[in-house]
Amino acid sequence: MSLVDGFSLACPASAPFFGYFGAASAMALANLGAAYGTAKSGAGISGMGVTSPHLVMKALIPVVMAGVVGIYGLIIAVIISTKIQAPRDGAPQYTIFGAAAHLASGMAGGVSGFGAGVSLWIGG
Repeated sequence: MSLVDGFSLACPASAPFFGYFGAASAMALANLGAAYGTAKSGAGISGMGVTSPHLVMKALIPVVMAGVVGIYGLIIAVIISTKIQAPRDGAPQYTIFGAAAHLASGMAGGVSGFGAGVSLWIGG
């Protein structure tokens, strides 16, 4: 492998961008889904509070579950960001394979969190 400024083809300088983008997408999309699920479920709770106030406590479950989805996205982002390593002694430690894996896992966690938030609105 030829080294250009300490970076190789397996460990390019752009690899941390993709890793951090995976962490950001996990947090952003999961929290967007959580906010959407909370907003729509909250509107349903306020409507149900008028018609049958004795069922309001049961209706809080979708709001709590939406908050859990947002926290799960935060946990994924923290785990991904702690795995990204800075170069040591001029030699890169973070490979493009790890960056692609972190990007894919962050996108999967974020999109599933967004889908869970939307399904909480539909089902909750």
